[in-house]
Amino acid sequence: MKRFLLVLLALSISVSGAFAQKQEVRDVDITLHLSDKGSVTFDEMWDINTGSNITEWYLVRENLGDIIIPNLTVLDGVSGAKFEDVGEWDVNKTLDEKAGKSGIVHKDDGVELCWGIAPRGDRKFYAIYSMIKAMKSLNDYDMLHLQVVSPGLSSPPQHVRITVMSKDFQLDTTNTRAWGFGFEGTTTFTDSTVVFESSKPLRTNDSAIILLRFNKGMFQPLSVQERDFQEALDIALKGAKFADDPEEENPFAGAMAGLMIVLLLFFAFVRPIIKIFKGSRTKVTNRDKKKLLGGVALDKVDWYRDIPMGGDLQMADYVLRRLGERGSANNLPLAEILRMIYKGNLAVTSELNGPVNISFARRDGLSEVSKEFYNMLHEASGSDNILQDKEFSKWASSHESRVYQWSETSRTNGLAKFRAQRYLRNEKFSSEGQAEARKLMGLRKFLNEFTLLNQHETIEANLWKEYMVYAALFGIADKVAKQLKDIDPKFFEKTFSYDYRTFSSVLSSSQSISRALGNAITSASRPVYYSSGGSSYSSSYSGRSRSGGGGYTSRSGGGGYSGGGRGGGGR
Repeated sequence: MKRFLLVLLALSISVSGAFAQKQEVRDVDITLHLSDKGSVTFDEMWDINTGSNITEWYLVRENLGDIIIPNLTVLDGVSGAKFEDVGEWDVNKTLDEKAGKSGIVHKDDGVELCWGIAPRGDRKFYAIYSMIKAMKSLNDYDMLHLQVVSPGLSSPPQHVRITVMSKDFQLDTTNTRAWGFGFEGTTTFTDSTVVFESSKPLRTNDSAIILLRFNKGMFQPLSVQERDFQEALDIALKGAKFADDPEEENPFAGAMAGLMIVLLLFFAFVRPIIKIFKGSRTKVTNRDKKKLLGGVALDKVDWYRDIPMGGDLQMADYVLRRLGERGSANNLPLAEILRMIYKGNLAVTSELNGPVNISFARRDGLSEVSKEFYNMLHEASGSDNILQDKEFSKWASSHESRVYQWSETSRTNGLAKFRAQRYLRNEKFSSEGQAEARKLMGLRKFLNEFTLLNQHETIEANLWKEYMVYAALFGIADKVAKQLKDIDPKFFEKTFSYDYRTFSSVLSSSQSISRALGNAITSASRPVYYSSGGSSYSSSYSGRSRSGGGGYTSRSGGGGYSGGGRGGGGR
């Protein structure tokens, strides 16, 4: 009997010890705040049960390269009390000595971010720190590629959510691409942020790796790498397998087919009708426009007869977007073509009653965005270097991603330059920005009403060339050209070096190019759908993971990241 009691006691001690050592990470909620110079501030919430044998919690941050982590702030998740920063952390101190304190262990291969967990039990902690130079400036894009949650934690998290945001930009699929690796979950663009979220509890060797690509002009990262983004993406995608890869069949295809058909019909037919009736809610209101114009109603702006914003078409296009005056058409390419013709980058030739041809003269004097547009037009022209009718349309349909990227680069550059001139502060027009917006809309008003000018007033020919560029941007080039021709046909021909018929043909060809470009952009930005198992089922996520447009994450892949390591949790 005595021997039986000893065995029972030993078992009970063993069992109670096993329960005492149990740790649990219920939730990890991390927000990454992006700065304009490419630094990232981490705001991490850890909801845990410490178990009964550890004295501290720590995060492993290795493989840093040129990344610097200068400090750590830890707060109690319930009281909000700030922990004492002791600087260099001593892992050998006792539970009580570590209580309410935080610090960093510096190692040859990185750092460990540490804090005391006393009292033990159910706890919530907020860890806040920065990674300077976390974002990388590449040749063609900017990139953030980090392991945010490490594998081999003392207890794998039951749930992980990572939110990436910027105070300066709305992150969406027009300027950002995102991929998630190391865990089962989703990547979603929502409310101007990118959200990575697990759909199942993480396993011991699972991690959370994020890869984001940003258009140039949004940030100015201090860390520069001489390589293209595709090189980094190829490494990250090696071995990756996303749940929405097109070759992977969906086991619920048959059951979901009817529902998805209804949803597709809704989005194709019903939703557009609803949007017509709700359109006023999403449009820029007259009150909004008045604020952007510094308290002046749009129809009350004064005529402006000079060229605003130094003649920068991208900035002007940005202002039209913000004012909701851009309309559905993308007139920026049309304006770019006319300006290249007037500057001699493009040449126009025509025969009597014959077609008008656009040929290519020189690239010098063009901005990088304009030069890329010139290059696309040149490639579309074929071996004869003459851009003929429908050639660009055919070329653009097979180069949609390049056309889309040009459009997005143009848009973000316009925003960046508008901000650089201090015309934009906290996403609101400054007083200087409001003045420039009034000038732009005043120029549009003048071009719409210039026939009211005193007949004795003259405007030099070179200025009229710029006027026609902006008339194209405003979508009124046809009207302005006809009115100018009606007033003085000889002046028109002298100014533009060819008669009204030739100009109309040039304008028509250029408008066709703009429409083809717009169609390619629309097609490139449209979600891709794949059938599954021969059924009519299609997933709204399908095909988007590999393109970075959102969707599912991959448990494998993600190689080439910075800032990660193995281990961490309680010790």
